[in-house]
Amino acid sequence: MKKIWNLYVHDMKQIATNWVAAVLVGGLLLLPSLYAWVNIEASIDPYANTRNIKVGIVNEDKGAKIQGHAFNAGKEIVRALRNNHDLGWKFVGKQEGMKNVRYGDYFATIVIPSDFSEKLATIVQDRPEQAVIHYYENDKKNAIAPRITSKGASTITEQVSDQFVAVVNSVLFSIFHEAGVALEQQLPDIRHFETLIFQLQTKLPEIKRLLNQSMSDAKEAERLVNKAEKTLPEAKRIVNSGIAFLDEMNQFFTKAEAKAKTLTPQITENLRTLQQITMSIYAVTNKLQENLSLAQQRQWLSDVQSMAAAGEQMADEAQTQLRIFNNMIEKRAFSRTASANMEQLSGRLTGIKSNLREAQRLAKLAYEQSENGAQLGNHLLTDLNERAAAAVKQVDRVMNEYEQHIAPLMKEKMNETKQTLQDARRILADIANTILELERFLQHAGSGLKQGEEMLQTASDQYPFLARKVNDIASFLVKLKKETNIYDIIRLLKNDPRAKGEFLAHPVDLKTHRLFPLPNYGSGMNPFYTVLSIWVGCLLLVSLLSTEPYEAEGYTSREIYFGRLLTFWTCSSIQALIVTLGDVFLLKNIYIHDSGWFILFGLLCSFVFIVIVFTLVSVFSDVGKALAIVLLVFQIAGAGGTYPVQLIPEFFQNINPFLPFTYAIDLMREAVGGIVWGKVKNDAVRLMMFAVLALLLGTLLKEPLNKYMHSLHAKAKKSGLFH
Repeated sequence: MKKIWNLYVHDMKQIATNWVAAVLVGGLLLLPSLYAWVNIEASIDPYANTRNIKVGIVNEDKGAKIQGHAFNAGKEIVRALRNNHDLGWKFVGKQEGMKNVRYGDYFATIVIPSDFSEKLATIVQDRPEQAVIHYYENDKKNAIAPRITSKGASTITEQVSDQFVAVVNSVLFSIFHEAGVALEQQLPDIRHFETLIFQLQTKLPEIKRLLNQSMSDAKEAERLVNKAEKTLPEAKRIVNSGIAFLDEMNQFFTKAEAKAKTLTPQITENLRTLQQITMSIYAVTNKLQENLSLAQQRQWLSDVQSMAAAGEQMADEAQTQLRIFNNMIEKRAFSRTASANMEQLSGRLTGIKSNLREAQRLAKLAYEQSENGAQLGNHLLTDLNERAAAAVKQVDRVMNEYEQHIAPLMKEKMNETKQTLQDARRILADIANTILELERFLQHAGSGLKQGEEMLQTASDQYPFLARKVNDIASFLVKLKKETNIYDIIRLLKNDPRAKGEFLAHPVDLKTHRLFPLPNYGSGMNPFYTVLSIWVGCLLLVSLLSTEPYEAEGYTSREIYFGRLLTFWTCSSIQALIVTLGDVFLLKNIYIHDSGWFILFGLLCSFVFIVIVFTLVSVFSDVGKALAIVLLVFQIAGAGGTYPVQLIPEFFQNINPFLPFTYAIDLMREAVGGIVWGKVKNDAVRLMMFAVLALLLGTLLKEPLNKYMHSLHAKAKKSGLFH
């Protein structure tokens, strides 16, 4: 313990007596606070300057009327926005507004279309149309600005909705008021008619059911007949087109059959000739394996070249004939199997041509060597023989496949297809005759249905009042008698329409209670930037100060670890004091609820952070510095310092509980907004657990890894790139 203290005192003396060291350490102590203060001051209240965010407003609304009440929602929006300074509203034409948002001069442009009020007025119609405000935003201009302008657009929509609801409610309650007055005037007639309604009610349901059922059946029958009459000409046309198409197909297959009879023997003859040529080439290449004179070899090789060229030409002709055959097949697609087989056969002919070309090349090469007096190599003659053998096998396979599968399949499919076409034409002819009979039947049925429907309509016209009103009025009167008094309804309808409309436009008011109020955005970001600057300060310390003393003789690894840790902790504590005191006393616009606890929590964070960072660097040397930076990167993204943890990707949500920043930021937030001691205790305990784990890591691993880390550091230093 004494050596640890001696090492710590020695470090402090070195800083105090060496003015260069004192200046450098002083800079290290001050730099983190500048990082925090600048960022906090820059984010004091960015939303207070939203009036500088330009948003174009284009009003093309022409106005409308609701029950005689004229209104123009677009003008009301513009009038309200001229007194609204939340955003920098610019009232321009559509062309200018769209140009400015495209070029980034405006963050967004809101267009109120010409039929905006007109669609709002459809609220009194059976099928109202929803009014639309077009919102154009430039997302690439800035990541945050579109969210602010979008909120502005939502505010406009809510404002229009509130104003429109107030107008509509006022109109509707005016109508209700007029209805109440009219109802009061007609009350004697209603009482007189009430008796008649109840007398008719017992008989009306059955009469109405029968009448409606009859009308419905007649109309449905007429609809079906009309639909059938309209459909028959199209069916007739389709059937006639089908017959014509089948006739055309029969002519095609007659021609195709004749063409097939011509092509089939030609293809067979070409394939047999190709077979003979490849067998001859193979026989010659076998002969070349024997001991022959140079003159004999050149003669045989010349023959091979000629035969290979002739075979390639014959394969090409057969391939052309197959392609003609295949085109006839694909034109009408009557046999996909035959077409596919021909494509496969054509591909194999391509392989035969490839082998023949290669044999021709090898023969030419051997001929040139022989002509130069060189002894032919065995591998060259062997390759030539193998190419010839492969060509023979391929030709045999093509010949067998064509004679045994493709030619018989083509003949079979053509016969089947021709028979199918003949059967189909016979069926379509029968359908055509049936359509003619159905046309005559529908003409007579349509005339009879029309007469029956006219008679049912006459019967329905005799009971218009009973059919449309009796049941509704009777049910209404029964319910009215049970639930309320008609005089109460009249009084309710005659209430003040304006007062009712204004109430329904805003029936609920939201009252917000802020439990831990902060005056500005910068106060909310203070914990994050303060914690971040403390960690950055630790990184600066381990980057510029050595974790190992230059004179380490007489000290154990653990003594060096704890002695130098005290030095780093002292510097980190001073950094934390400067940052937190500056937050409290220098940043006048920043609110901190408990300044004393804010400073103490900062010191606790600095202790935990320096233990973690120092241990990583002390134990793992330069690798530890990289680990500390990686840990910083993950903590910035995953600790919830800027966005709530619930909004960040799932990976960062999963690692959030295992990051020191998570609890350090929460701890500082308690001091800034107002302390809940249960949360403080939880955060402090978890923070100290990180420090304990780091201390155990340094105590247990410092000495075993020291030799390896020194060796690794020495090798890195030899590169001339690392200090």
